[in-house]
Amino acid sequence: MIEPESTNTVLHLQDVTRTFPSGADAFVALDRVTLGCRRGSWTAIMGPSGSGKSTLMNCAAGLDSPDSGRVFLNGHDISTLSDDTLTRLRRTDLGFVFQQFNLVAALTALQNVSLPLRLAGVRQADTAARDALRTLGLADHAHQKPRELSGGQQQRVAIARALAARPSILFADEPTGALDSTSAAVVLGLLRDLVDSQGQTILMVTHDPQAAARADHVAFLRDGRLVRTLDGADAPKIAATLADLESQP
Repeated sequence: MIEPESTNTVLHLQDVTRTFPSGADAFVALDRVTLGCRRGSWTAIMGPSGSGKSTLMNCAAGLDSPDSGRVFLNGHDISTLSDDTLTRLRRTDLGFVFQQFNLVAALTALQNVSLPLRLAGVRQADTAARDALRTLGLADHAHQKPRELSGGQQQRVAIARALAARPSILFADEPTGALDSTSAAVVLGLLRDLVDSQGQTILMVTHDPQAAARADHVAFLRDGRLVRTLDGADAPKIAATLADLESQP
């Protein structure tokens, strides 16, 4: 099935609900969440601990299946795809960046970036990997291993790895959580540039108002529900909104 706004919307969650067993009851992690990510935009997901942020990202990326509702990627409903089809989709259309970098210590930066491409059978994987490293300002570090790089450089390698296959959307899970403020600012600036200059679409989970302020849109979850959105907000406004949600009983 094709989602109506497929030309403008990369990702669309429609009435997504996800529950988990909790003793004799069920814990509702997501409660009828509807959210869209327009092409070439950056959306940040925020909320108190346990609000459903990670579950939302997992469902959006096809890592978990909703109990009800649908998830569209480029207009196509991925909610009912087989595991094998989803695995192939994640290799070509989805990019992932995590807080802890998840680089292979024994491999160079170039090898880390090219590895997923090789697994996907991409021709000229090294060329694509070099291009991605160059985009992230790491051309001179291609042959260094993770232990020879700073934390900020390692995260940039991780972003290059995620971008090498030119994914439709980049999922970033606390991408600056393990970085000092200076390195975090560099990484966020690079992500902003990817959106502005290359039209990359980003969905990011973060607890940091400074990081969320770099996004175009901020969506707030509470108790599994989408309760508030902000567009173009600065860090103080985002922090105040989050504090308000956290203070509610």
